[in-house]
Amino acid sequence: MATETATIEITIDLENNVFIYYVKKYALAERTAIAAAVPMKFKKVRTVQQALTSHFWVHDIQRNLSLAEIEQYLQLWEVIDSFQLQNSNDQHVWNFSSNGLYTSKSAYRAFFIGAESFEPWKRIWKSWAAPKCKVFVWLAINNKCWTADRLKKRGLDHPENCVLCDQEDETVQHILSNCVFTRQFWHNILTPIGLSSVGPKRRDLVFTEWGRKASTMIPKSKRKGFNSMVILGAWSIWKQRNRCVFEGARPCLNTLEDGFKDEMRLWVSAGAKNLRSLFDPG
Repeated sequence: MATETATIEITIDLENNVFIYYVKKYALAERTAIAAAVPMKFKKVRTVQQALTSHFWVHDIQRNLSLAEIEQYLQLWEVIDSFQLQNSNDQHVWNFSSNGLYTSKSAYRAFFIGAESFEPWKRIWKSWAAPKCKVFVWLAINNKCWTADRLKKRGLDHPENCVLCDQEDETVQHILSNCVFTRQFWHNILTPIGLSSVGPKRRDLVFTEWGRKASTMIPKSKRKGFNSMVILGAWSIWKQRNRCVFEGARPCLNTLEDGFKDEMRLWVSAGAKNLRSLFDPG
C-alpha cells in the first residue's frame, strides 16, 4: 500500500534544460521532454520499486523518441542505473543547516547565498544613533550624497572646490575623512578621550575604510560607543557643509565642535549608554 514519503531529487543539467527525476508518494514522474512519451495512466500508478525493477520504466515509453528525447533517455538511464533502493525509511535532509534540520532562519539565509555583502552594515544599523543619521551615513558610504562631483556629472550648479577647505574637489568621501578641516575636527573630538591616534590621516581617502580600521583599534568595550560617535561626527560635518553651501556660512571648527557636543549630550540623555562609556575611565 502506497504511503506518504519524502521527495528525492536528482538534477541533471541538460544544456539549457533542467531534468528532475523525483519520487513523491511512491509515484514516478519525469520533468523533461521524455515524460510526454509516458501515458498518464502509467505515471499515476507506477511505483518506484516497479519502475526500477529490471528497468521496467523503459516499457512505459509508448512512442518513438526524437533525437533530443533519445539523448535525455540515455542520461536518465545513466542516473537511474546507479540508483539503488534500500530497505529503510526515507529521511528529510535540509542542506542549508549543519544538522540537516529545517529552520526558518537557515531558509532565510539561503536566499542570500552568492549575494554581495555590505561590510559596514553592523557598524551602522547596530549602533545607537538617530535613524536619519544612520540613513545619511549609509548614503554617504554608497556615494549617494549630492556633493559637487555628483552635481557636476548632471550639469547642475556646484561648488568649484570643497566648501570646508577650499583646496580639493568636493566628494562625500573627502568631506567626511580626508578634508584638512575634517581631519582637524576628528582630532579635536577624539583627543579628550585618548583616541587621537585613530583619527583619519591624509592617506585615508575612503570614509568607511577609515571607520573600519579605527574600530578595530578601539577596545571592544568601547567599540559600539565609538561607532555611534563616528555617525554623529559625520552627520555634524554634513550639516556644517550644508550651512556653508545654502546659508553662506563660513567653516568654523568651534561652531562644528560645539554643535557636536550639544547633540552628543542629547543622545546620551536619550539612552546612548555606549556613547557615554567612551568617557568612562578604562
